[in-house]
Formats: sequence, structure tokens, C-alpha cells
Amino acid sequence: MLAAFYISAPCRNLMKARYNNVRIQTTCGNIYPTGLVAKAKEMDLLTYLQQYEPQELVRVSRRAYTTKTHDSLKISNGMWMWWSHGIGGKTALEYLIKVKGLLFTEAVMTILQEPDSALRPVNHKVVSETERSFVLPKAAESNEIMARYLMGRGIAPEVIDHCIQSGLLYESKRGHNVVFVGCDARGTPRYAGLRSTGSNTFKGDVEGSEKAFA
Repeated sequence: MLAAFYISAPCRNLMKARYNNVRIQTTCGNIYPTGLVAKAKEMDLLTYLQQYEPQELVRVSRRAYTTKTHDSLKISNGMWMWWSHGIGGKTALEYLIKVKGLLFTEAVMTILQEPDSALRPVNHKVVSETERSFVLPKAAESNEIMARYLMGRGIAPEVIDHCIQSGLLYESKRGHNVVFVGCDARGTPRYAGLRSTGSNTFKGDVEGSEKAFA
């Protein structure tokens, strides 16, 4: 099965693929029928990793996973989000293209090939939140985008300014997300929540955050 989809390295450099075409054809002549492309688009990321890269999976809770390579990438409820980069999706195809940088045709080929029979399911260690280091996201040069977003949500400018001055709120450098900060009794940040200011309606906790201080 794998040989039928193999494309040599020189050919891969010349690949031309369109995501929604009836068929995908490379300059080397390989054609992927609509049915196979549709099948590749259906696979979710968790299923892909369980079948093809089980060694990458790290379970962080009963229904959530991360990966060994990218600990800020979370998989839960059929979706995945790479928080440190502000990108996410649902399918394995999106992951292979957006995270691993494969061409569309390479990603399709990867999903359609037979999983390596030598790979066996592994026992995923449950990593507690306290075992993971907590680091606040780097701040943007200004809070302009965040403030505009929050005011658009009906929050008064003086409230926003007070929270910024108190260190409870700021705009992240990467992704320009809203960062909500929770501190302990000594004023040490122990929690940070992210909310997108753009068209991607995502929200979540920064790696290592302690919910008790949210």
C-alpha cells in the first residue's frame, strides 16, 4: 500500500496541490482520487497519533493529551490547539500541514499509508499540572489590540486600565491574545488564561497554570 503513494524527494519539491480540487495531481503524475483525499480529511489528530505516532502522545488528564515535541499543543474533545502559536484545528491533515510543515500531498500520503506495525500502544504517563513549569507569555509592546477587543465586548476603558496597572491583564506578544493573570497571596503569578482577540474563538490556560488561582 505504501509504495503506491511514494513520491521521490525531487518530485516532492515540484508538487502542486489544491486542497478542495476533485483530484490532487503532482508534476510527477501521481493522482489522488477524491475518495482518498476525503478519507484523509476525516481523520482526527488523536486517532492519527494513536495509530501512527503513539510515542508522541502524553496524557495530561482523563480526556486531554499533549505531545512530547510540543507541550503547548493540547488535544481535547476532538479538537487540537497549539497555544504557543495561536493556531488549531480538528483534523490530522491540518496538524501535518500547520504544525509539521508538510505539503498537502505529503500530508495525504502520510495519512493514507499503513501504520508501522512495529509501533505498539504505549502507556501514557499522566502528568499533573504542578509537574509542568509555569511561564507567563511574553507581553506585546502595547495593549492596544487587547483593549480595543475588550471595549468591543462592553468593558469600560477605566476597568481595563485598572486591571493592566494591577498586573491582572495584558496583551501577549505572540497572537495578541488577552492574558488573564491570577496571583497567590504574595503577588506571584500562578495562573494565566488566554482568550483570542481575533477571528479564532479560542480560550484556554497557559501550560502549568494552577486553576486554584484563576
